[in-house]
Amino acid sequence: MSSSRNPLLRFKAGRCIREGETDTVRPEPTKGLVYMEEEDGLMHFYWKNRETDAVDEDLILFPGDAELKPVPECTTGRVLMLQFKSSSQQLFFWLQEANTDRDQIILQQANALISQGQEDVTGNFEDEDVAME
Repeated sequence: MSSSRNPLLRFKAGRCIREGETDTVRPEPTKGLVYMEEEDGLMHFYWKNRETDAVDEDLILFPGDAELKPVPECTTGRVLMLQFKSSSQQLFFWLQEANTDRDQIILQQANALISQGQEDVTGNFEDEDVAME
């Protein structure tokens, strides 16, 4: 697993867990970090627990196979969904960045990396943490 040595994009985000077969997701309180790296020609999407420093998710994203998008149904926080086009897999994350001004930039840069794997699209967003109620 990667050690976040040279991420192309990184931002603070916790995970959300789907409740059974429902459309409801609940945030985990754990402080997390999403980051993306290109390794051996493949784009990796990581989620790391900032409390234990353990990488709990390491996904390989093929160009155009996934999209990171906001979940407008969430009214109590800023939830993002990583949706795969080749399967029904969906992963949910809640933004823990205090500054909401960069939400769109994070989405744009993540999706540019997913669709094209460009190394010139980089961004590190790590301001203060926020809590989701």
